[in-house]
Amino acid sequence: SLGTDRIFFAKSLPHLCASLVGFSSVEAALELDNFADDDDGVGEKKDLSEVSAKASDKTTVRISATTGRGSSFRESSERYERALVAELGNLLRKRAVGATLVELARASCLVAAFRSALKIVHPSSSTRKSDKELLAMDVDIIMTGLKVAQEEQLNATAKYIREGKKEPMQVGRGQMNNLRFNKSFQGGTLSENTEDKSGPSQVPPEEVLDFPFGLSEMRQRQISNALDDMDPSLRTKRGTMNQIMSANELYKFSQSVPQIIRSIHARVIVFVAFALSQEELGQVFASKQGGGIAGYILDCVEECVAVAAVGMKDGYAHFDELTVEQAVQITADISALEGSLPRLFGTVMRGLCHIGLVKADQVEETFEYADSVLKGASKSCDTQVANMYSVVYEICRNKIDMLIDFSLENFSWVCKTVRDTPNAYAESLVEYMRSTFQCLGPMDDGSRAGLHFSCCGHVAERLAKLLTDPVEESEGRGKNASKSGGLMPVAKIDPFGLRNLATDIRHFEAFADGTGVGQLRECFAEVKCLATALLDKDLPMLLLPENGNTRRMKYPFLSLEKVYCVLEKYVGTGLGEKLMARGSGIVKNDFLMLEKKEVIQLTKIVRMQLANK
Repeated sequence: SLGTDRIFFAKSLPHLCASLVGFSSVEAALELDNFADDDDGVGEKKDLSEVSAKASDKTTVRISATTGRGSSFRESSERYERALVAELGNLLRKRAVGATLVELARASCLVAAFRSALKIVHPSSSTRKSDKELLAMDVDIIMTGLKVAQEEQLNATAKYIREGKKEPMQVGRGQMNNLRFNKSFQGGTLSENTEDKSGPSQVPPEEVLDFPFGLSEMRQRQISNALDDMDPSLRTKRGTMNQIMSANELYKFSQSVPQIIRSIHARVIVFVAFALSQEELGQVFASKQGGGIAGYILDCVEECVAVAAVGMKDGYAHFDELTVEQAVQITADISALEGSLPRLFGTVMRGLCHIGLVKADQVEETFEYADSVLKGASKSCDTQVANMYSVVYEICRNKIDMLIDFSLENFSWVCKTVRDTPNAYAESLVEYMRSTFQCLGPMDDGSRAGLHFSCCGHVAERLAKLLTDPVEESEGRGKNASKSGGLMPVAKIDPFGLRNLATDIRHFEAFADGTGVGQLRECFAEVKCLATALLDKDLPMLLLPENGNTRRMKYPFLSLEKVYCVLEKYVGTGLGEKLMARGSGIVKNDFLMLEKKEVIQLTKIVRMQLANK
């Protein structure tokens, strides 16, 4: 019994190796006849003549005994030594199944030193020819090491995610003092404490303590405040040094990212030591692209990065209950890991060159393979980022749907009056999207803009569907539609409801303009075109077949199918209602108010055009 695997590799294996070396040294000494009879010097002293006579007699006896039994003693000694070495090899192979990567590397280094010691103390033993086979861990031990490295990296990543704060790290004062104020003047730059950089620098950038491989440069770009664009007197960013220093500048990544990247680097270093020891032990690696052993090390980097990207997402205990802030932070963390990969791979390649693992005749092949592995690692991160982008959008979409369903569940679009302010549902949607978009700081500009367009486009799509989808006739079908779609389409709408809808759309467009994302208001172009056309007093003329080109020029996004669906829900007004509305001053800006007979006539005209298509 040698205890657990941890005890075996930490204490038992070194003790067993030392014992075997001691046994081999004793056997070598016996073979060389270095031991004299201790009884010769024990007892009383005798005269010189008796001692010399006894010595001559013992020499004669020893020669005759050696001639008779020397070969049998050596054979039995070698058999026993071989059995001990074989037993140690069996123990090592059994324990290697549950060993960690560090234990595999330490055991490999120890066995390499053990074999060297055996060659020194007892080189003449015939067992030396079988040490390699007897002590080999596994024929495919390098792939076992790769698998162990992946499992350990996945577990370590999950541990760092669970224990770390799931929020962006704050930039310390030490990093704030390293700011450089550069002034660009056409082709050149002037800054404090800078050197001439006319040519490309061959020196790798200096690493920052606790923020290696470029993490110190991944800082959030503050989202511009809409007030700064509306009124310069209300600017919140004055640009003074005190205000810049007092602002809480944040990194894009959370606390776990530097720990994960450092663990990947450390695990790769251990794997290099493990592979080198196996090579010293005579392990023959299967030939592969990338220059032999260097290719396996690069594979280790790629696999550790891939499982780390997965672990960043799976490290959250309740993934189905993520908030927008948490999902955005996961996305930013994986993006930060991807951003550090070029400098991480550069550091690994420099180390491989320094210790001689990149062969002189395979330099180009190794570097080409490193580039391909880097692309593979980046692709793994991109896949997880895309998955998390979908998760963030799904969370936002579900919340938007919930707000729309709750706010418009019993909403009546037959308003009879015109509102100067947007409806409550529009204000709640804008407030939610504003607060959500403020949480997107850790994400890159492309992903942030994409979520802006996705959320605003979903709001516009829901409004268009509510307005144009046909109402289910039977009650049963209506209930099923309500369960699947969340909210029944609009059943009736009057011109005042269309006018209020146009006010809501203008509110959405004003919000889109205030986000600073270019062309975001175009998400509402289709539903705006529909509402504006239905309020246009020239609509009866534009819907005539002969005016099709004029209609398409004025309203390029207008669809006759959707116009027909709205006209079927249109609640016409009587002449008295129209006069009362204008006389009371409710309608400040004149817009189209169709009477019931006009609605029927326009519906027939549109239906005929659709039938002819």
